[in-house]
Amino acid sequence: MEANFLKITCKRILKSRKFLCILIYFLILPFIVLLMNDWSVDSNNWNGVFFIFGNRYIYFLLIAPVFLICLYDLANEGNLRYCAGRLHTKATLLKVQIMAMIFLSVFLTIYVFGVVIIEAFLVLGGRSEWSKETEWGLDPYTLFFLDLSPIIVISLFAVKFFVTLFFIGSFYLYWQSITKRQYRSLGMSINFFLLLFNSIINLYNIPILKLLDLSFVSIYYLNPHENTLLLCSFMLYVPFIILSLGFLFFSVRLSKGVNY
Repeated sequence: MEANFLKITCKRILKSRKFLCILIYFLILPFIVLLMNDWSVDSNNWNGVFFIFGNRYIYFLLIAPVFLICLYDLANEGNLRYCAGRLHTKATLLKVQIMAMIFLSVFLTIYVFGVVIIEAFLVLGGRSEWSKETEWGLDPYTLFFLDLSPIIVISLFAVKFFVTLFFIGSFYLYWQSITKRQYRSLGMSINFFLLLFNSIINLYNIPILKLLDLSFVSIYYLNPHENTLLLCSFMLYVPFIILSLGFLFFSVRLSKGVNY
């Protein structure tokens, strides 16, 4: 029963007109950004890719918030009362929603990064290594250690993007539980303002608030000459993963008192 409901939920979202519009939006937005920017003759596809994901305004105001649309649709389905009755317990329903949220996060991560990489290749040409502009240190969005290959860096970006969606989704499901689904729009607003806050302020160097830094700034400080590259990159995501799992744990524990 749970597996069937998960399939139905994912199909309902993926086949909806709203989700189709989101996919088209992610096709058009990067392409427009890439065409409108004045690129140097020494730029290549990687300069375009990291400009889109490294620019705080584009990333936090035009890319990440779109996930909130899918999340709201998932968490506030119209026939949840009927679904909860068929699944026997509210906790089971929430677990299915959690699995669907993770699936949507993975799907959007693969789709968004795939689209941006392909379109950057089409607009700026494709190379597997850094451009001359990056090697000369002229591009602020690709100021990585040059020993880090573009594939490694974009992989770290993709993981961080997924962790960001996972964190936002976990918080909203937790919010639904602690408020008994009485303030759905407020929960969305809190998530949006968290993204807005990240677009305005660099939280990476601020104590305590650093835990809410959803940007990619920390990746720029990784040093490949150290033997701890894998450990350091893993530590970038641990706080969000632990906090997200905590949100989900308490969401399930509190689900009995949630109104559907």
